[in-house]
Amino acid sequence: GATLTADPRIRAVAFTGSRAAGLALMGVAARRPEPIPVFAEMSSVNPVILMPGVLGSSAERLAREFAASLTQSVGQMCTNPGIILALHSPGLQTFLDAARTALANITPGVMLTAGIHRNYTQGVEHMLAHGAELIARGEAGDAENC
Repeated sequence: GATLTADPRIRAVAFTGSRAAGLALMGVAARRPEPIPVFAEMSSVNPVILMPGVLGSSAERLAREFAASLTQSVGQMCTNPGIILALHSPGLQTFLDAARTALANITPGVMLTAGIHRNYTQGVEHMLAHGAELIARGEAGDAENC
């Protein structure tokens, strides 16, 4: 990415990925003799808001759709849900139980690079230290860079 961004034939960069990589590309673009714009989508949170009325009638379906979205492309999509906001309700418990089942039944995939897997593993360890429960885990990719 840095070599391409530094190339004088390139007039703008679009990037989706980690904050660290995006900031590195922005630095390369800014240091060029003729700086170029970098349009970056980095570190999205993508909240999911669960309303009790909808959960009451659709909790299991929404849980399956949530699990599919969460694990699409081994969880590496920029549209990946990052946080759930919800009020305690019977529908929420149904959703959580169904999401747990759906996630437990999804075969973990191979992440894009070993570095992505390393960051993921560090995040998992951090969450486990704060009371999260591990349901599934992906495998490291063979490449160091993509």
